Amino acid sequence: MGSVISTLKSTASAISYGLKTVLTLHKQFSSLLERASSEPGFPVPEPTKSYWLDDPPFPALCDIQDDKLPSEVDIVIIGSGITGAAVTKSLLELSDSNLRVVVCEARQLCSGATGRNGGHIKSAPYDEFAMFKSKLGPEDARRIVRFKRRHLEMIKQLGKGIEVAEVREVETVDVFVGREDFEKAKKQVEDVREWMPEEKHRVWEAEEARKEFGMNELAVGAVTYTAGALWPYRLVTSVWNDLLERFSGLSINTHTPVEKVSHNSDGSYTVTTPRGVIKAKHVVHTTNAHAAQLLPPVRGCVVGAIAHMSAQRPGSSFPPTHGNRSWSVIYSPGFDYITQRPDRPDGTAGDLMIGGGFFRSREDGLDQVGIWDDSKNHALPLMHIRGVMPSIYEPNWASGSSLIKAWTGIIGFTGDLMPLVGRAPGSKGSGEWMAAGFCGEGM
Repeated sequence: MGSVISTLKSTASAISYGLKTVLTLHKQFSSLLERASSEPGFPVPEPTKSYWLDDPPFPALCDIQDDKLPSEVDIVIIGSGITGAAVTKSLLELSDSNLRVVVCEARQLCSGATGRNGGHIKSAPYDEFAMFKSKLGPEDARRIVRFKRRHLEMIKQLGKGIEVAEVREVETVDVFVGREDFEKAKKQVEDVREWMPEEKHRVWEAEEARKEFGMNELAVGAVTYTAGALWPYRLVTSVWNDLLERFSGLSINTHTPVEKVSHNSDGSYTVTTPRGVIKAKHVVHTTNAHAAQLLPPVRGCVVGAIAHMSAQRPGSSFPPTHGNRSWSVIYSPGFDYITQRPDRPDGTAGDLMIGGGFFRSREDGLDQVGIWDDSKNHALPLMHIRGVMPSIYEPNWASGSSLIKAWTGIIGFTGDLMPLVGRAPGSKGSGEWMAAGFCGEGM
């Protein structure tokens, strides 16, 4: 009888625990949905300090602004990251007329995701082809992956002569610590070889991967291919400096958040900021995760998520790469991402730029979504990325490693992991545009 009672108690306890788990998950999902559909708000005024923003190549541009905002222009660009720079550069260089363009930035120049990311120029052809193929079929998947892969050559070309940006081609190593993930990747590599033979992947089984890259027994295999790395903030601010020197019609106004965009009866737009209003023929929203603040129809469609980054010194026994390698450490459902800067002038190894740990938060990543505040570091993701490289490289790590700096940035996610680019939904008139929702490709 006692054993029966004990069993009943255990069953009741298990049911109670299960109900608590279900209720907790329901509460977490409800909270997530509420956050995701809320206003993003404006970028917080005091974000965490990003390593990339240290020692800017053009200090005068950090807080650049006109004494007085222009009253009327052709185009207002909202946001000064890589998307804003790309749109501005294209418009100015392709236009036959001397366009008047004003860039409005809520904080310092390029201080959002572009100034806070991992420093990668990386598209994983085998993984992305599989994802796009499942959604769009093989032909469209191949077209999109080829488009994304062209970014490496284009950014290398853009970075020529900009030594401070450290734009370079690297061998990237996708390290797998789970056998199931590795077997899946090998099948994806075989598939992409059939459809895109120009893409050169190499698959490394456990022992050869450990020997080649100096990793320990936690690595069950690896896939290598070509990617790139850079100092993103320095590249983009160099582009802004070049545009300002070449185009008199361009002005940049930092610390000038756009509070409202209104459509006028004559087809123009009124852009309202705390420093005054600007009348424009066109408005382009390049604020990624914050796009929904000024574009309510995309609220819940482009959702902010916090991501963690760090700069670390490698251990004294870490295998030298001279800045010519990057890594991803793959584990379902997430991954971590790493680049290494070129060697320092004294010949010592460059700093490791390590990000990730998204699913290592208290709520397994759910509490990281619907967040637009990059003023804080979260303990658990930071603890994770602090230990990822020593974990897979010991004993080829040793002493001497240290955390230089840790910071956060905001990713703009969409439900289907596809960006939103084109005419702004719900906009009156035909001159309001957006490019947002890059799902981690910016941060």
